[in-house]
Amino acid sequence: MPDYVPALRAQMGDWTYYVTVMKLGKVARECRLAEEIQTHADLDNLIQRAIEDRVNKEMVPYLLKEKQRFYGALVVAVYGGDPEFSPVKVEEHDLIDDTNRSSYGFGLLRFDGSQVYYALDGQHRLKSIQEAIRLDADLAKEEIAVIILKHEETKTGMQRTRRLFSTLNRRAKPTTKGMNIAIDEDDSVAIVTRRLVKEHKYLQKLVLANVESINSKQLNPSKKNDPYITTLAALYETNEILLGGYDGGLQIDQDFKQFRRSYQDLDKYYNFLEKIWNRLFDKCPGFEVVLQGKKSPGDLRKKMDKDGPVLDDDGKPVPGGSVFARPMGQFVIAELLRSVAMNGRSIEDAIDAIMSEVSMDIDDDPWVNVIWNPETRNIQGGKKERGLLVSLLSFSLSLKGAPKIRELNKLYRDISGNKRATALPLIDWSGNVPDEAAPSETT
Repeated sequence: MPDYVPALRAQMGDWTYYVTVMKLGKVARECRLAEEIQTHADLDNLIQRAIEDRVNKEMVPYLLKEKQRFYGALVVAVYGGDPEFSPVKVEEHDLIDDTNRSSYGFGLLRFDGSQVYYALDGQHRLKSIQEAIRLDADLAKEEIAVIILKHEETKTGMQRTRRLFSTLNRRAKPTTKGMNIAIDEDDSVAIVTRRLVKEHKYLQKLVLANVESINSKQLNPSKKNDPYITTLAALYETNEILLGGYDGGLQIDQDFKQFRRSYQDLDKYYNFLEKIWNRLFDKCPGFEVVLQGKKSPGDLRKKMDKDGPVLDDDGKPVPGGSVFARPMGQFVIAELLRSVAMNGRSIEDAIDAIMSEVSMDIDDDPWVNVIWNPETRNIQGGKKERGLLVSLLSFSLSLKGAPKIRELNKLYRDISGNKRATALPLIDWSGNVPDEAAPSETT
């Protein structure tokens, strides 16, 4: 039975293609994945790309739950069906004169009913459409734009179509994580992070959020980074960690990032983070002069003595200073505060205790030789080193679940290289817990 598809005919390079709209139900029924068409083909005929787990974990829930769902056009190749395009002449319109009346490719694309479509670009979208319709049949009535190219089932035709498939998938690069933070309107962490950068009385001036640094989680020791204490990407990670302690424990998984929370929830997340950042800035040693505009944050990343900045042989300031003036230090403090919140303790009291009882000088314990190399004067390490510092600080605050001192000291010595290193002393703070919940000090 003939099948008529309304379409626009267009030309690019040596490809003639057709732009149309199809019901999702038709797409799900008639459009195939490459491996479904050439199941036993050898590598020369193979046109496929693996369908990832994110189809079921992210894309199907998006179609089922998001009212503002939208997909870009599928690019499909069609073989068989003896396609024939019949242009439709537009007789009258103010925007079309006699000289270009016939140049518009309006028309009907006729197939004899034996055609087969397969996705050149959009296999993940196609698979998610098929799965979503299986769960909600009403989705079949919705529509999606489809770009159709004719595929010749010959050796030359296969090479030509395979080349286009490769080009589309190789050159269509996804947006970076940093760019997603800057534009995502569904990820609650990204939304509140942008709001903090725009509205917070301190962060709006202290976060490096330009295009060049949008994916960076660190600050290089350069003059241009002097006005900042963190980057947009690093602030996002810090906020994600902190939000994990919201209301006793918030699960920040892919579902949380994919589906926008209510305005009321977003306000609560913002207020939670705003209060923490305010307390951190108010209590962290050395930041008062920065907040007053008397010093740059870059000054806090310099090694100091009683006479001022320590200079190297070339007369340049030696890196050092405050651990909290660097993203790595903020990550560690954030992980500690998340643990405090999940222990049911006061974040504000924990900030007061840590900032008053633990040195924020990166050349002091517990930071030096763990995340700070005193020889190269650079940040070092990763999650393992961060985890050790969180454990040391958790022990100091007597948090439930902190490692025992024997195993903590062993790990501390192994990582720092200091065979005499010991865990931080316990801090007596107003958020203390009953004795039975405190970690043992037995050696």
